[in-house]
Amino acid sequence: AFNGHTDVVPVGDLSQWQSDPFGGDIKEGVLYGRGAVDMKGFIAIVLASLPDIMAQADSLSMPLHVALSFDEETGFFGASQLPAFFDSIGLRAEIAIIGEPTNMQPFVGHKGGMELTTVVTGTSGHASQPAGTVNAVYYAARLVDFMRSCADDLAAAPIEGSPFNPPHTSLSVGVIRGGEARNIIPDRCEIDWEIRAHPGDDPHQYLGRVTDFITHGLVPEMTSIDPRAGIETHMLCDAPPLEARPDGPAANLVARLWTNETPQVVSFGTDAPFFQKAGMDTVIFGPGGMAQMHQPDEFITEAALVEGLQFIDRLAAYMRGGY
Repeated sequence: AFNGHTDVVPVGDLSQWQSDPFGGDIKEGVLYGRGAVDMKGFIAIVLASLPDIMAQADSLSMPLHVALSFDEETGFFGASQLPAFFDSIGLRAEIAIIGEPTNMQPFVGHKGGMELTTVVTGTSGHASQPAGTVNAVYYAARLVDFMRSCADDLAAAPIEGSPFNPPHTSLSVGVIRGGEARNIIPDRCEIDWEIRAHPGDDPHQYLGRVTDFITHGLVPEMTSIDPRAGIETHMLCDAPPLEARPDGPAANLVARLWTNETPQVVSFGTDAPFFQKAGMDTVIFGPGGMAQMHQPDEFITEAALVEGLQFIDRLAAYMRGGY
């Protein structure tokens, strides 16, 4: 089974782009656009290869599936539904290839991902009269500082022998939203944060540490000022890690058809664990590089796309009993 996600990250500041983010401009052998490398390029070469593969479908020794997912960037909401969907239609596949941009090098393991939003609710008022109000931004700032200390503790205790970089679970705050004007005491502040769990490490213990600080450290102080104040945390995603199987069928297939370089692990997340959960041996392997993704003027080279096509051709030949 081939997998690619159809969604992309936001464009961001258009002034930083030298080309139309959704124009698909090709200049000097380079295709520019949001999602070019992550991962519309891979999806395009898979779809472009299907007519030739289908024309010789009777000669295939095994079925080939294409599973395109949605909302990978915001919480794996598409791929998380795949195991149940596969069961419902009786789909069984031995191997899944997740075509994320890895410069055609195999990756067989990655960390899990827990995505959360914490909402701090205070009470508003005029900035000249702060008495009796609960400034949501102040309490959010204290919470963020506590999260930073948790992140520092994790960094100070690397897991011995870990192949990951960094070699530990990480915690990070990505977005803070709060306040309306300088002269209004804010009654709401939101914190978007994440925990990337090292395989074998339970992220809920770190969520519990943050929750304890909220419950016992911040909320009592807030409600003593105004009982309407409070803090709630909403879990948007709790994606499992991809358990590394460097000698599994997926890694061995890539070694046979393309490269025998030692499979690696990465710290970012993909749809891969959900295919593993569905019983498929899984490898992350695709054209283009991670250095080109999630930034202005995202791109993939034509040469990288050609490499991807060559691999698919070899895979099709293998499925027909060759190579």
